[in-house]
Amino acid sequence: MKIEYTLDRVDFLEYQLFAASKSERIIKSRKKSRIRLPVVYFILGFLLFLFADLIFSLIFFGTGVAWYLLHPYFMKNRYIRHFEKYIDENYQNRFGKLVTLDFEEEYIIATDYLGESKLKIKEITEINEIKDYIFLKLSSGESLIIPKNKINSLKELSSLLTKISSDLSINHNIDLNWKWN
Repeated sequence: MKIEYTLDRVDFLEYQLFAASKSERIIKSRKKSRIRLPVVYFILGFLLFLFADLIFSLIFFGTGVAWYLLHPYFMKNRYIRHFEKYIDENYQNRFGKLVTLDFEEEYIIATDYLGESKLKIKEITEINEIKDYIFLKLSSGESLIIPKNKINSLKELSSLLTKISSDLSINHNIDLNWKWN
């Protein structure tokens, strides 16, 4: 089976955000950064309540609550800006260029403007599917990004990937409701 498509900035961004949302390290970091500063504000607010002025302690408590509630919104946008800059810096030459994936019995022949790569199908470690994309994660840590809206034979591709996941006993994660938050 052979598929052809182009990748745009938004395709790379969706992949980076998806990968970040599944990264244990990033999940822990986001949780810690959400909790650390409000705890400091609550402690300072409590100390001010005990030893100083009620007004200042309420300001610190309020700031801690506001940080805790608003932090996810600001971090979400911060990660988007970070990944946009990263993509513009590292992938800008790949935007709009034709990508061809030719699925053979034991290999995927990936061709783009740089050249051709022969990837062993058995090196696929995970298949992740969200509403608009399919990501084939390889043992090297890299992933192939396949935008569903640019594929003509999506049902055939889905059948092939289901077969690959069962043959190799790898996870085929389908999360059609995934969104970055």
